[in-house]
This record gives sequence, structure tokens and C-alpha cells, in this order.
Amino acid sequence: MSVINENGDLFGTVNVIDAIAIVLVASVAAAGIAVVSGGDGAGTNLGAVGALAVGLVLVVLFAGVAVVSNDGPQFETRYATVDLGEQPAYVVDRLEAGDVAALEDADEEITVTDVYATPVTDHPRVTIEVELDGVTIANDRGRSTERFADVPLRLGRELRLDFGAYAVSGAITDVGAEPTLPLDARTTTVELEARGVSPAVAEGLEVGMTETVRGETIATVEAIERKPATVVLESDDGTVHEREHPRHEDVTLSVTLQTVESETGLTFRDERIGIGTTIELALETIDLEGEITRIGGDPASDSSR
Repeated sequence: MSVINENGDLFGTVNVIDAIAIVLVASVAAAGIAVVSGGDGAGTNLGAVGALAVGLVLVVLFAGVAVVSNDGPQFETRYATVDLGEQPAYVVDRLEAGDVAALEDADEEITVTDVYATPVTDHPRVTIEVELDGVTIANDRGRSTERFADVPLRLGRELRLDFGAYAVSGAITDVGAEPTLPLDARTTTVELEARGVSPAVAEGLEVGMTETVRGETIATVEAIERKPATVVLESDDGTVHEREHPRHEDVTLSVTLQTVESETGLTFRDERIGIGTTIELALETIDLEGEITRIGGDPASDSSR
């Protein structure tokens, strides 16, 4: 058994401060009893002094154990990553670094240090990082434990946070001594090919067009290539011919996307993307659907006509 456990109790039974107070009271009481019952003799005074001396020795002993014991609780700052799941837009718009929340069923407050929301229009998936001051770090039989407001900081532990105007719940996905939100937000250049595009769409595309969600740009057109679309025709004798379409075009775009890289791969709008993935861009006044044919590299030069 630890000499002083994570709650500051001596041998797991009584708090060390309480133990010191009990010893002092008992010593004074013993000395008083010796004086009252023993008269005025020298032995009586010696007994009273002895009782006080023993009490003081125990007090010093308990205080020393509390100071030098390595099993006693330590208080440090920890940073926890909390997955809030999908949240409505009104919550995402309010939530930002610096916000302070109360931990449900505890007289403790936490501070939000970082917020990440996947750029999805209706219900973004939100991950936050929070600073926890006063985390108890204890060593129990060689195993380190961390608790905040008497809540174990275990991965998967559900936290309910009250921000006053609203409340959210989420699961702990990471705990560390440094603020490191485990999401690698980055920009990724992809080549997007759209076949058989109508003249109105092809002619309306311009370099610099963007898609924006809640004020954040998530896609930017860097370059455009246009060429006539092809059609396959079969003659009466069964011969197959490839001809240019008289109106439609094939368009290749170099587009910079706001993406997130995680253990599951590269995601855009909270959906995994790769070569062959079809995505739809809402570029200001034009909606365009295309297939990703290349990921990474520099944008192609603009050869739109």
C-alpha cells in the first residue's frame, strides 16, 4: 500500500494533516491528564513533558513523510483532445479558443485552447483541445494515474461541458503535457477531371474561383485546361469512330483543397478522397462534379481558351 495515496490519505485511511492534528491534540490531552492525576511531583512534570515530546516527534515524522513521499499526489497541467462529434452550425459559430466551460457535476472550469471543425455545411464534426489545470498525478503501485475534478482522464471517457449559453458532450481521444491537437490540417492540390461539360459551365470557369463554407475557403481553382469532348459513333457497317463533340468540353482543373490527414488517410469535407474519387465543388455561381486523377504536385498551368 502507498504511504500517502492520491487523495493525500496516510496509509489510505486518514488525511496526513488530520493525523498531525490528532497527534497534537492527543499529546496535549495526555500531558494534561498526567498533570491532573499525578500531583505536583517531579515525576508528574516529567510525564507531561514526555507526552508532549512523543507527540512532537510523531508530528515531525508525519510531516516528513508527507514531504519526502514519492507516492503523494502531484498537481500539473494537462491538455485533453475531446471529440464532440457532429454539432449544429450555431454551436460551431460560437465555439472558439479561449472559451471557458464548467465540467458537469464538478466545481472546476476548463479552457478551450484549439477548435477544429470539418468544413461540412450542416453538421460539422468538431474536435477541441482543452487545458486542464490542477490535474492530480499519482503513482499507485508503480502505475501512474491522472484525475481532474475526481474524473479519471482515460481515453474514451465522456465529458459534458457547460458553456453557459449551450452545452456539449464529447469523448477524450488524447491526453498530453503539451497542446497538440492530433489532426494534420493541410492544403492539398488535386487534379480534377470533368468530362462532357456544357458550354455555359466551361466558359464560366475562371482561375481563382473558390468554394467557401462559413467564411472559410475550402477549395480554390488554380488552373484550367479545356479541350473538346469526344464522342464514339458507330457507322452502319459496324465501324467505330471517335469524333469531337460539337459543343461539350472536357475540363481539367488544378484545385487546392483544405484537407485533413489522419490514420485513415486524406479527407475533404469529412470524406476520404483518393485517385478515382468523385467530388462536387460549389464554385460561387457554378457547381461542377469531377473525378480526382492526381493528388499532390504543383498546379498545372492555365490553358483555358
